[in-house]
Amino acid sequence: MKIYAAALLSSLASAVVAFENTVPCLMWSPKEYLTHVAGQQFIVENKEAVSTIWSSLSSDICEANVIAIIDQPGIHLNDFTRSESFTSIKQHREDAVTRTEVEYIADNVNVDDLAKLIAQECDGSVVHSDNLSNDNEAPTVAILSLPNAEDTDALQQNDVKVDEFIKNVQEQAVDNYAVIYTSSSAKKSPSHLRKRSALERRAPPSEQSRPIFAKYQLFSPGVFMAFAVAFIVIAIVSVGLTWLTTIQTPIRFEGKPKKN
Repeated sequence: MKIYAAALLSSLASAVVAFENTVPCLMWSPKEYLTHVAGQQFIVENKEAVSTIWSSLSSDICEANVIAIIDQPGIHLNDFTRSESFTSIKQHREDAVTRTEVEYIADNVNVDDLAKLIAQECDGSVVHSDNLSNDNEAPTVAILSLPNAEDTDALQQNDVKVDEFIKNVQEQAVDNYAVIYTSSSAKKSPSHLRKRSALERRAPPSEQSRPIFAKYQLFSPGVFMAFAVAFIVIAIVSVGLTWLTTIQTPIRFEGKPKKN
């Protein structure tokens, strides 16, 4: 029973870590340019992220004047429920006619590949937010790259930039556009940061060129104790198995003594 409980806890911990290193993809549009994929609870692999997002767009997405892609590094789906730094984004989503999301994508979304795929499929062009104007040939894939936000103030500043960008898109495309909000890098979990800092303490940047056995402490007191305990256990098990294999059963049993 204890083994099953330990296995269950281990699987739950692995699931938590897996969902922790994911990024969302939120999509909305004032027109019917999206298909409904909301409610997914599985993790989309990184290599399938671009194709999954593309399949979430309707077949007439190429009729949009502007397809806006917003890249916010270091964002997680839970941030939208825990933080009040997404006021403009939430409002734009609520005002949209269609909206959907891919909730958990492993590691990141390759924004450049996504923009190139949409532009290729729609025979459009890719521009950055600064170059978005009426002179762009429709459909236009416009990319807004935001700085990595590690605190509430930075997220609020980015939210203002997103609001200005979407208003610019609305000015250029009126109501004929779609927005894709995702992340090109997952948020670093505290456990990942602790692990990295421990490795940096063992191998400072100035010693990166040294051999691996010189950079890292591969044999610590903990490792020594583990080897010692394992050696004792293996010795006991080996002796026990040897004794069990030498046990011989009687060839025959003595009969009952005859009565006179």
